[in-house]
Amino acid sequence: MKNTRKLLVISVIIALALVATFAVLNLTEDGNALIASNFVKNDATYKFDGIPETFKLTGTIPLNCTLCLEFHFEYQSRNSGYGDRKDAVVATVITNHKAKVVVEKGAITSAMLDDIWDMKAQRLIDSRNSPGDAGGEMVR
Repeated sequence: MKNTRKLLVISVIIALALVATFAVLNLTEDGNALIASNFVKNDATYKFDGIPETFKLTGTIPLNCTLCLEFHFEYQSRNSGYGDRKDAVVATVITNHKAKVVVEKGAITSAMLDDIWDMKAQRLIDSRNSPGDAGGEMVR
């Protein structure tokens, strides 16, 4: 019984330490950069055909609120288009992408790809000037 109680106390302490660590991560620039980076890497466009070795954080801009940051990323994909294009006919062309992700206190509030694709809503905002002729017609 005594060992069970010790084990329980140790488990609670470890759990609280983990929760505190994750909470603190959300309150740092590095933690928010990781949140933004994971968001882009889990976005349908990047997951479909993003080239991992081209993925990079290119800038961080502090915004006018507490713990609000805009992160800029760049990467290339192997085909044109946005979103999940598995059932679409796509042009096989290396396509450059620029993502802007706003994180406020650990939460993604805005995410745009090439200033025309809403990564949160997974929809085209504006088809003008799309890179690599990557219009929204190729989105599922």
